[in-house]
Amino acid sequence: MFEEFYSTFASVSLTITGLWMYVAQARFTEWIADRDHFRRASAVSVQLAFPGMMCLFSLINSSSTVLWQVVFGVASVIAIVLLVSLPRRSAAPWPRANAIGNWFAVAVYACIAGVAAAPSVVSTMGLPEVPRRTEFFLFCLLLVDGLVVAWMMLFREAQETAGR
Repeated sequence: MFEEFYSTFASVSLTITGLWMYVAQARFTEWIADRDHFRRASAVSVQLAFPGMMCLFSLINSSSTVLWQVVFGVASVIAIVLLVSLPRRSAAPWPRANAIGNWFAVAVYACIAGVAAAPSVVSTMGLPEVPRRTEFFLFCLLLVDGLVVAWMMLFREAQETAGR
């Protein structure tokens, strides 16, 4: 069961990340000129790509509890550090959609790290699959969050361009 989810989710997550990279490449000239915009686009990439990469690493041995705990915990901490540091390095406050989406992603990554560190917190009635199913749900939240923030970035940008 875990192997099926990991492989499917990794494919979906990394495909969406690839599409986001295509958008970033198409807007490269505009976005690289504005370092804050580049940082916001990078935060979206972290929200979209990290869950897929975590699933890929978990496929090394999908039956290993220690592997998913270490991979999910370490990757979540790295994602949190990136997501917290990107807005701090910006010259101006981020638009509301980016700021909310970013902090939501930080909270979800913290939950993923917490479940990885202490799976017994979410385990009910001794069912061993509950922590991983919780992680699956959190991955889905991250993917939706990244998509919403990406969508908002693109439409906000379109509105700003139309207003000029």
